[in-house]
Amino acid sequence: MHAIDERLAQWAVQASRAERRAGPSVDDLGGMDEVLAAINHLADGPMLPYLVAAAGKLCRDAGPAAAEPLYDGVLSGLRGQTSHTAFAGATDALSAYPGFARALGRPLTRILLGRLADATDAGDDVVVALIGAEAADCMVQLSLADVMGASRLLGAMDEATEEPHLLPEALAVRLPRLIGVLAAHHPTAGLRKALERCLGPEHMFRDAAFELALTDLRDALEQDHYDAMAAQLRQTQDRLTELLSNSPGRVDAQLYHAAIESVLGLSAPDAPTRVPSAAADVRAALQNYRSWHRNTSTPSWARSRHSDITAWAEIALLLEAAATHMGDDDPWYGHVTPILTALLHAYTAHNTVTVLKDTPTASVVTKIVVPVIEDTFLRNENRMQYLQYALTHDEDLRDDPAARELHAALAMRSTQPSFAPDAPAPAGRADGGKDRRWHRLADLISDSAEFTDFTGHTPEHTLDRLELALRNQEGILTTIADAKYSRLLTRLVRGLEQSRDWLPDIADPFMLLLEATVRYAYMCYDVGRKMGGSYTEFLRLRDKENKKQKVDEALFHQHYRETLTYTALFRVVHSEVIDIGGGRADILFTFPTARFNVECKIEENDASEAGLRQYIAQAAEYQNTNASFAVLLVLDKTVGAEGAVNLFDSVWIENVQRQGERDACRVVIIRVPGSRDNPNHLRAAPAP
Repeated sequence: MHAIDERLAQWAVQASRAERRAGPSVDDLGGMDEVLAAINHLADGPMLPYLVAAAGKLCRDAGPAAAEPLYDGVLSGLRGQTSHTAFAGATDALSAYPGFARALGRPLTRILLGRLADATDAGDDVVVALIGAEAADCMVQLSLADVMGASRLLGAMDEATEEPHLLPEALAVRLPRLIGVLAAHHPTAGLRKALERCLGPEHMFRDAAFELALTDLRDALEQDHYDAMAAQLRQTQDRLTELLSNSPGRVDAQLYHAAIESVLGLSAPDAPTRVPSAAADVRAALQNYRSWHRNTSTPSWARSRHSDITAWAEIALLLEAAATHMGDDDPWYGHVTPILTALLHAYTAHNTVTVLKDTPTASVVTKIVVPVIEDTFLRNENRMQYLQYALTHDEDLRDDPAARELHAALAMRSTQPSFAPDAPAPAGRADGGKDRRWHRLADLISDSAEFTDFTGHTPEHTLDRLELALRNQEGILTTIADAKYSRLLTRLVRGLEQSRDWLPDIADPFMLLLEATVRYAYMCYDVGRKMGGSYTEFLRLRDKENKKQKVDEALFHQHYRETLTYTALFRVVHSEVIDIGGGRADILFTFPTARFNVECKIEENDASEAGLRQYIAQAAEYQNTNASFAVLLVLDKTVGAEGAVNLFDSVWIENVQRQGERDACRVVIIRVPGSRDNPNHLRAAPAP
C-alpha cells in the first residue's frame, strides 16, 4: 500500500462523518511535501477527489498562492482520469470549492470542455461518455456561480446537440436538463432550438419536453396582461399534457400541470370544484416529489427549481381556500370574515408566499389571480357591500392593507354609484371579467362587440353551461390526441421553418400536404393483407408462386394519389404532370398560392437515409420555380426478417443546396415499408 493511502485510511478512521464528506486537508495527508511526492499517485488513480478537496481547502483557508504547487497535479488528473467515479468525485469537490476552481482558471475550462468534446464522439465507450456528462454538469454549476464564463459552455452545449441521435446515450440523457438550466439563466442564448433537437431520441424526449415546458412557462410569466399570460399558460399546460401522455409517472410535470390548472381554473364557472380538485392533485404530486428527493444530493442548479415548485404548490393551496366561495350561488351568510380573509390571501399571494416574493413567478398572481378575485366582487353587489362593511366595522380587517388595496381596486373598476369613484371606470373593465369567466366562449366569438352583445342577452347559467361544454370538448380532443404524432409534426415544422420560404401562404398548404402524406404512411404501416385486400397487397411480401400484385412506381404513386382523393386535397392533386422542371412530376399539388411535388420511388437495394439521398435532387429540381419544399415518398422493399423501421424514424428532412443558391430546398422523406412478411414470422435481431 502506498504511504499516502495509509494516511488516508488513518484519517478516515478518525474523521467524523461531516469531515469525511468534506474530504481531507493537506495536513491530514502528511503535509505539502508528502502530497507533492505522491501527487501522480493521487491524480491518476481513484484518490483524485481527495487531492482536489485538499487543494480546495488549502486555497480557501490560506489563499490561492499556498495551493499553487498542487495546480498542475489537479489539472493533470482531471485531464487524464479514466475512472468515472473518481472524476465525478473530483468535479463535486470543485463545485464545493469554487474559489479553487476560479484559481485554476482557463486551463480548467479547456480541460472540462475537452472532456465534453471527447464524450460526444465516445461511441460505445460508456466511461468516456459519463465523464463528459460530469464535466458538463460541473461547468454548469461553476458558470452559475460566476466562477467560469458561460459563453464557451453555451456554444459547446449547442454544438453537442446538433445531431443528438449520434450521441452516446449515457451522455445524451444528461444534456436536456443541463441545457434547460442554462436556457433559464441565459434566455437570449438560443438554447431553445437545442432542446427542440433533443425531442427526437426517445431517451432524451422526456427531459427535453419538460425543459421546453418550463421555457414556455417563463415566457408566460413575462406577458404583461391577462389574456396573453393565460394563453401562454394554456400552451404550457398542453405541452405538459403531451409529456404526461408519454410519461404518466413524471411527478414534476404532474405538479406543474396541476398548479397551472388551479390558476387557470380560478376564473371558470366551476371554480369551486375545479380548483380544489387541482389543489388535491398538487398535494399528492408534492408529497411524491418530496419523497422522491428525500435523502438525495441536490446540485446547486436544482435548488431554485425546488423553491419554484414549492411556490406553485403554495399558490394552489391558497387558491383552493379562495375558490371554495367564489361560486355565484354562494351567499356568504354567517362566515364573511373567514371568506374575505381567504380571498385576500389569494389576492396578495405575491406578498404572502415566502418563496414567491421577489421572483418572476409573482407575476402570475398580479396578472391572473388579482383580476379574477376582483371579478368575484364585481359580479355581485352584495359582496362589495360586505367588503365595505368589514372595512368599517370588523377589527380584524379594518386596518388590513390587503383589504384596503382590494377596496381601492374595486372602486376603480366599479360602475355602481354607491361604490364608484368620481373618475369614470376604464373602458371595457366594468363587465366583471366576462372574457375571463367564459374565455373559451370569447375565443369562439372573436368579435368583441358580438361577444359583449351575446353575453349581455344570455342568462349567466346558460353561458356557464356553454363554457363548460366547450371545455369538456377540448378535454376530449386532448385525450384522443396522438402525442408521438404531434411530436413528429413539431420536429418537422422546426426544420422547415428555418427556410426563408416558410411564409404563411406557403407554410399552411405545405403542412396540409405533409399531414395527408404522413397519414398515408400510417395507413401503409397498419393496413393488413385481408383488411386491405388486393388493393394493398403490394405492401406485403409476395407469395412463393408470385401470384400477388407486383408493384412498379406508377402503381405506387397511383395508390397514393387515389388515397388522397378521399381528402380535401382531391381538387388540387394531379399525377404524371409534364413540363415541370424539365421533366415529369409524379404527383403535383397546385394550391392557389404555391405548388409542391411529391416524388415517388421504390427502393430495392438501400433504403437507408444515406441511400435515399440519391433521389432528393430530383425532388428539389421540380421546385426550382416555386417554394423550396418538396416530398420524397419511398416504398422500402428492403424490409428484412426483423421487421420494418418504425414510422417516426422513417420521416426526416434532407436539404438540397446547389452551388450558387442562397437557400436550401427542404425535402421531406417519408419511407413506407413494402414486401413485409407477416408479423408472426418476424424474428428479433441477435443481441449485440
